[in-house]
Amino acid sequence: MISKEKKTQIVKDLLEEIKKAKAVYFLNFSGIKVSDLEELRKQLREEQSAAQVVKKNLAQVVFSQAGYQEAIPIEKEGSLMLGIAFDDCFKTAKTLLGFSKKNENIQILGGAAEGRFLSKEEIQQLAKISSQELLLGRLVGSMSSPMQRLVSDLNNTIQKLVFVLEGIKATK
Repeated sequence: MISKEKKTQIVKDLLEEIKKAKAVYFLNFSGIKVSDLEELRKQLREEQSAAQVVKKNLAQVVFSQAGYQEAIPIEKEGSLMLGIAFDDCFKTAKTLLGFSKKNENIQILGGAAEGRFLSKEEIQQLAKISSQELLLGRLVGSMSSPMQRLVSDLNNTIQKLVFVLEGIKATK
């Protein structure tokens, strides 16, 4: 049994992490091998994310202190694994979804972002969204495309004028 001081410290530390996070994912991890758990944690660290195991009732206290009005909408009792995305919540969702497909002992139960809880289906939709870098690249490409067409059209107009002038010169 965990002492009250230890629980208070866990809540305080987790609250700081959740306030810094862009998204938090709730995972069921029962029956997972330690090696698989370490592999998942390694993948999450590479993406500026973290995984932490916490009892559901402590997680509920943390989320209520973080400003979430309702209870964590998950039926599972006992411990949860929290996937905490500090940088790119889409990448983290994609990693967790991919890992859960490879390892049936990890299941995404839901998540939380921007003051509200997310369903499993919403997390799956997040995972389908392209990374921020790719989306920004597409935005820049679509913004520069009209300018490139304008330059090309102006260049073609000048070339046509030169051809017409050369034709007039040749006839004189």
